[in-house]
Amino acid sequence: MIKRVLPQSLTGQIIIAALAGLLLMQLVNLVIYHWDRQEAVGYINSRNAVGRVASVVRLLQYSPVTLYGEILKASRSETLQLGFGNKAPEFLGEQNRGIERRLRKSLGYDEGLQIRVWGEVTRVGPGDDPDRADDGPGPWHHQQMMWGKRKSGQYPPPPPRLKVRFRGGIELPTGNWLLFRSMDDPVPPPWSIKATFGLLLVMLLVTLLVIVLLRRTISPMKRLALQADQFGRGESGKPLEAQGPREVRDMISAFNRMQDRLERFVNDRTRMLAAISHDLRTPLTSLRLRMEFMPDGDDKEKSLQTLAMMERMLNASLSFAREENEKEPLRGVDVTSLIESLCDDYSETGSDVSYRLDERPVIQCRPMALRRILQNLISNGIKYGERVEVGLQTEAGSLVIQVRDFGPGIPESQLQEVFKPFVRLDAARNIEDGHVGLGLSIAKTLVHQQGGELILKNHPEQGLIGEVRIPL
Repeated sequence: MIKRVLPQSLTGQIIIAALAGLLLMQLVNLVIYHWDRQEAVGYINSRNAVGRVASVVRLLQYSPVTLYGEILKASRSETLQLGFGNKAPEFLGEQNRGIERRLRKSLGYDEGLQIRVWGEVTRVGPGDDPDRADDGPGPWHHQQMMWGKRKSGQYPPPPPRLKVRFRGGIELPTGNWLLFRSMDDPVPPPWSIKATFGLLLVMLLVTLLVIVLLRRTISPMKRLALQADQFGRGESGKPLEAQGPREVRDMISAFNRMQDRLERFVNDRTRMLAAISHDLRTPLTSLRLRMEFMPDGDDKEKSLQTLAMMERMLNASLSFAREENEKEPLRGVDVTSLIESLCDDYSETGSDVSYRLDERPVIQCRPMALRRILQNLISNGIKYGERVEVGLQTEAGSLVIQVRDFGPGIPESQLQEVFKPFVRLDAARNIEDGHVGLGLSIAKTLVHQQGGELILKNHPEQGLIGEVRIPL
């Protein structure tokens, strides 16, 4: 399933990987930023809360008791809850000595007046304030007044429960206690429309940059792939210009060297085979002249037959060498018309050859070479199977031509052996039939020159199938 969704090209896969890495990095950065921001905002809120608590205490010290309630109402906020109590709050959690010292120093309190502060990790909401005194609406009243009332006169739902940063109480000179609770200031979520737009813009820029950089790498690789495919079809192209990054340039240079070495190796082997075959003509001709002066008899007849077989093998070797060295240019060919014409030629000579052609493809190939390949397969089919059927179809990006005969077939262990030069399964036959065992070798060579494959396989019912596959 993943393979179907992911792009198949190298450029697409690298872009997906780069964007996935960028998105993951952005999410990690947002989480870290959100944590750091919460910590920084909390620290600032704590300092501000300590300063405001100290200011309220000083204000209460210089104000009449009748104004205490109004002072608390005016001093409350979303993040600071204030109230009065008649006794010291009980210690809950870990005592915060640092804030106690700061408050005592700010207020100038002596040791006779108590200050109690401790940290807490609970979350509180309306009705959860145990330190609230009966001095009117609770700490949430100020927030509710800020958010407005409903038409029914009821207060709107309270805000979400907030986390307490620290809480405590300060003893006033009057003997009462000022109870306070500092809450976390709600930090907006790190993800927003602006952040999304910024991320999309960065992803677009990264995509464009990756496409530009990869084009410099992919273009030489595409040319290399095309050159390799043409070289596999037997076309000798010019050496590629080394372009792109250093690794790609090294790869192109290595391919150019390999192509040059292979061409020299094939040409040297072909020239050597042609030279050997040509040089053997002189002694064979001399032997034939000597045998002509021999007295008639069985020895002379057998010697001439052996010499004729050697000459046929020599001519076949020269033909094989020429096929290796000569390369017909590629051109567009209507394969259906070529098969119909070839089968009709055999039918006119009395051979039982039929064809079943479902398509009419036009492909780039060497028509004379393809005709010779099919002639070899059809001729073998007529020779060993009497009746031949030719089929044509396209599958998996290849043109498939099947030549089936209705003969005895070939043993499975020898299906590959028949492609070797001078291999004949009918060794007991009279050598005067003119065949020396190079037909299938030459046919396979011609197929390989077009980048295809020649496969032999036995039909499940009867006969042999010669299958020619040529890439479209």
